Amino acid sequence: MRIFRCPRCRAEDISADAHPARVLDNGVERPFFVCRNCYRAAELEFRIACQTADVGYVPLAIRDGLALLRDFYRERIAEYDDPKMLMDDVERVAATRRIRDALDGVERRLSIAPA
Repeated sequence: MRIFRCPRCRAEDISADAHPARVLDNGVERPFFVCRNCYRAAELEFRIACQTADVGYVPLAIRDGLALLRDFYRERIAEYDDPKMLMDDVERVAATRRIRDALDGVERRLSIAPA
């Protein structure tokens, strides 16, 4: 099973505690995920990159960030649900508990209708 580490600090496992951030790649905004400790720095780097490239900075909308997180967590769970993964059901449930809890929280927030 792959471990997803924060791409900025390489210290934190972000499998169940990711935060959506963005990077400016040749003028194109690309989403990626960082740990809690790197989130503010990553967003500041994105803002500075936008100013440097004369690209208008727009904060990431909450619902867009939640949708990115939902997809990220669903991909992590799908890896465990792969039949090629040699785990019994008890181990599979235990291994994905934190990810499922995080996904439930994201889906609960997404289900709230925007005002």
